[in-house]
Amino acid sequence: MSMRFTREKEANPRWMAPVERPELVSQWAGALARVIYVARSRADVERELTAALDEIVALCEAPLFCVNVAVDVGKRLVDIGFRQADAIQSTVDALGTGLPRLPELAGNDDLAERLVKVIGAVAKGMAEGGSHRLLDEQDGLTRALIHARENAEDALQASEARFEEIFRTSSVGMVISELDGTIVRSNRALGDILEYPKGHVDARLLEDLVYQEDVAYLSRRYESLLADHVRPFRERHRLRRKDGEEALVFLSASVLRDPDGTPRYFVTSAEDVSDKHHLEGQLQFQATHDALTGLVNRNRFTGRLEEALGGNAAADTLTVFHLDLDGFHAVDDGLGRDAGDRLLQVVAGRLRQVVMGEKATVARLEGDEFAILLESTPATPTAASLATRINDELSEPVYLGADGVAATATIAVLDQPPATATPAEILRATSITLHRLKESGRRQWGMVDQDANERDRERYGLASSLPGAWETGEVEVVYQPMVSIVDRQMVAVQALLRWDHGQYGPLDHARVLDVLADTGLGLPIGRWMLGRAADQLKSWATRFDSAPKLYVELTTQVAGDPDLVSTVQAVLADSGLPVEALQLGMPVQSLCMIDGLAEDNLDVLVDIGVPVVLYNFGTTRGDLACLDVRPVRGVKMATNVVSRVALGSALFTKGIRNLVDLVRENGTPVLVGDIETEEQVVWWRAAGADLVQGPYFGDPGTPQHAESLFVA
Repeated sequence: MSMRFTREKEANPRWMAPVERPELVSQWAGALARVIYVARSRADVERELTAALDEIVALCEAPLFCVNVAVDVGKRLVDIGFRQADAIQSTVDALGTGLPRLPELAGNDDLAERLVKVIGAVAKGMAEGGSHRLLDEQDGLTRALIHARENAEDALQASEARFEEIFRTSSVGMVISELDGTIVRSNRALGDILEYPKGHVDARLLEDLVYQEDVAYLSRRYESLLADHVRPFRERHRLRRKDGEEALVFLSASVLRDPDGTPRYFVTSAEDVSDKHHLEGQLQFQATHDALTGLVNRNRFTGRLEEALGGNAAADTLTVFHLDLDGFHAVDDGLGRDAGDRLLQVVAGRLRQVVMGEKATVARLEGDEFAILLESTPATPTAASLATRINDELSEPVYLGADGVAATATIAVLDQPPATATPAEILRATSITLHRLKESGRRQWGMVDQDANERDRERYGLASSLPGAWETGEVEVVYQPMVSIVDRQMVAVQALLRWDHGQYGPLDHARVLDVLADTGLGLPIGRWMLGRAADQLKSWATRFDSAPKLYVELTTQVAGDPDLVSTVQAVLADSGLPVEALQLGMPVQSLCMIDGLAEDNLDVLVDIGVPVVLYNFGTTRGDLACLDVRPVRGVKMATNVVSRVALGSALFTKGIRNLVDLVRENGTPVLVGDIETEEQVVWWRAAGADLVQGPYFGDPGTPQHAESLFVA
């Protein structure tokens, strides 16, 4: 039996075509018809299965799972006539492969876990329903035996005939034995269960049918039945097949007495539950293992990690490896999902190989994420050598048809996690480290840095709360003056973001941009800031003749926005500002992007007369090339350039002075930010800068604060 579920990161089975309920019912009915015959028409069977499927789907969609409903569905299937083990297996196969393909179940994040519970409960109901039917047969047989002894002579022949029919045709194995265990008679069903030729059990004693280690216990159980008022027992036991292998059965025994109450025979029945036991094992395996790779899943891994941290099986030395494959989507999208699945299976096998001989648990957490829990010994290699070996093993190509593909991984390692840590905390720490490592490139590995993780956790926490802060007005637009370096008169204001955070206090523009990078709000907040600043400038221009110009720096994402030009035009139209009043800063690095959208936007903005300034200037060799082909209104030196000049490095300052000279020779003004001292003002004035800004000339402030600077 196999139930294949898709990767946890994906909502729908990507390797199977969708199926509608009528088609699934038809497949289910066909599967049952191949293993068992019921005295009903095909239409009648499909009508019953449709009702059962409707209830099963409702259970999968319900917020709370009710196991009794699913068990009742299974019992009703038995009432229809599907009571054999093969019918249970066919039902599990049909539902396991069909339910994930129903369109109405698409998008259910915990579908795999829910299906295992639902299908397991249905199988349980079928097994219990079948057991109850078998017990009814056993009870009927026992009643027939008693009836045969107690009835009058005129009914004896009919009763014995009924007993003979039940004994001969029952699907439950049955044996009648003397009180000393000598077998008097057995039926064909018992022979079939124990795989005796032609169903004929040739054993002489009951103890020949059980394992030697069980003989003493069962002897005591049979002996106890001889006492008055002792109920028959029913227990799971192993019987020994003809070939020596075991058969798992529910063993039931009772006493057949004479009319005067004297015990005469033992009547033993054996219900074969080997298939049911195997089915339970399969369901348990699927609940704790990944269907594609056979590795343990996230639930089992976290359970094992919890045990290793502080359970009865707590380990002395633990190391957790958290892996994320690099560029896996290239295989998935380039060669197809089947190739991606095959590569994941190869990766799983190689990870097992790397830790072979170690006490380790290898898991597939989700998608292309894997984890290893290693309980170290003195002979265990170091984390560094294991991380290197993992990537060496993964980088060996595996050929899928004519294509040789391989994988590398970014690996976060946590050595000796605190015993008080929870699995969720450990995996969160390694996940944060993974994100940080991936920013440095591929095939990286590193130990978990708790201090760095705290900083990243704070950043991610800010990112998650930013949407609400923006909606409630905690994020606002502030304005910093830009002055002429010659006469120190304010000629423009730069619009900046500020977040008045309740816990961390005011967060400046750079910090807010850093948080925005981890959200999907870069474009909407960028457009909002541009519109809000333009409205403020319009308010100033209406009230004052000396209103400054407005300078707004676009992020790389906004600079490459396909709708940037139309957004700027709409802002100008709504505010009624002339084109010259709005100056846009575009990061010079955005002009080097492969898609070229920022370059196209720059060309169109220049064509419609919007002044454009290139900021973050002076950090790459291609900066000057941008000035050769694009008529911009100015360049703004990068923050790290200004800070290094302030340190006084002779070679660097000479290079920047030459760069400023080249820019000025091109007729392009130079802007400098982050000025903190008079010495910096003197240096940059001598170097040829035109406009400056920074704490020395005023921090970002409210519109009222900026207004006071140019009105005065």
